[in-house]
Amino acid sequence: MKRVRVRTSALLGAALVVGGLLSAPAPARAAETRETVEKALIFSRHGVRPPTETHKIVPLSTRDWPSWPVPDGHLTPHGREGAVLMGQFYRSRFVGNGLLPAGGCPAAGDVFAWANTDQRTRETGNGILEGLFPGCGLKAASKPPQGGRDVLFAPIAQGLSPLDPASAKAGVLEAMGGSIDAYKARLAPLFARLDPVLPGPRPETCRKAGLSEGCHLIDLPWAIDQGKDKGRNIGLDGPLDLASTIAETFRLEYMEGMAADQVGWGRVGADEVRDLMALRMAKYDVIEHVPYIARRGASFLLQQIVAAMNDGAGPQSSGAESAGPPPAKLTLLVGHDTNIGHMRAVMQVGWALEGSQPNDSSPTGAMLFERLKDGASGKRYVRLSFAAPTADQVRGLTPLTGDAGPRVATLELPGCTDRLGPGTCELSQFTALVSQRLDPTAVGKPDYTQ
Repeated sequence: MKRVRVRTSALLGAALVVGGLLSAPAPARAAETRETVEKALIFSRHGVRPPTETHKIVPLSTRDWPSWPVPDGHLTPHGREGAVLMGQFYRSRFVGNGLLPAGGCPAAGDVFAWANTDQRTRETGNGILEGLFPGCGLKAASKPPQGGRDVLFAPIAQGLSPLDPASAKAGVLEAMGGSIDAYKARLAPLFARLDPVLPGPRPETCRKAGLSEGCHLIDLPWAIDQGKDKGRNIGLDGPLDLASTIAETFRLEYMEGMAADQVGWGRVGADEVRDLMALRMAKYDVIEHVPYIARRGASFLLQQIVAAMNDGAGPQSSGAESAGPPPAKLTLLVGHDTNIGHMRAVMQVGWALEGSQPNDSSPTGAMLFERLKDGASGKRYVRLSFAAPTADQVRGLTPLTGDAGPRVATLELPGCTDRLGPGTCELSQFTALVSQRLDPTAVGKPDYTQ
């Protein structure tokens, strides 16, 4: 099996600009457009998995949670098939715009793929590569799994960019509206939607919290957790963190193709999945999307992405760090929704896709960075977009080509004044706008050795 080599760069700040909603029509042929696609970088979330820590949600239901075919946090066989289908979509897109040849395997050095160390990220990368290059045996490279998470994908937890506790807590409280109680009151209607679905918490869970039997999830104690990752990180402890996990679990059950009576114990369909995911986004809005936290978490990745977009661009690469991924037509990075949340907040971009909450990054959802060369002016541009299959497409393993493709939103980078078309920004402007939002103390030295 061939193993695909890789390298990295880049990070940013917070707010949002909602991109256009597209239904991913078949890509135009390069000959019909005035621009040439020179490079592309895909940053993908992993595919469908079980909960990462089932034991945390067990006490919240008087009924058993559905069983999964793999251990906690692992990509399922169904999830891998979904990743292959996304790879086929990318193949159609990049063959259509002339980046990739219509047949055969890529030449040495044309493709680099790097995944975080988790099984779900590595196998998602392998599935995407299988869809992109069927029969070529390409595999995503990664750090050894036994060594813990790759600092590129987890710079805060791994100690490259630990959070200042006071700054992090202040950012969280500001995002909450000043206090936990204020945010709890604002979210009460969302928790009320969860109550008819969740058969719990268990009586002993209520008693342990000093509450009477029949308590609701929102009644359990709320807290900000500053002990995560040896004090380097911040999170939530209590109802919102748990509700976020529960909502994501329902979505994963649905996408996995479980029988209807197993998805939320028969109480959750596609519409309920979408609505309840607002609880997960509410958690992200006060943790991952907080500007200070996002900059600490995304600067290394974004620096690497900026470097990748500037590779081989000549004078237009001025101002970009040189240490990035190796030269390649196509770079694939596979990480997590937390990475995408951090990058989105720093870049101040946003999207709204059919069947999803705004700025949600569902399994195999991806940020796409494509470098274009304008045939008329010779100038280079970066085109930004976000692509993700719908929950029903993943549930049914629908082929994602032609009119049945995933949903794609163009992303508009705030401050860019030189555009070639929707979602584009002239390369040097893109480089400057992104780089100025990075935290230089949160950028490490890239290391793609295995």
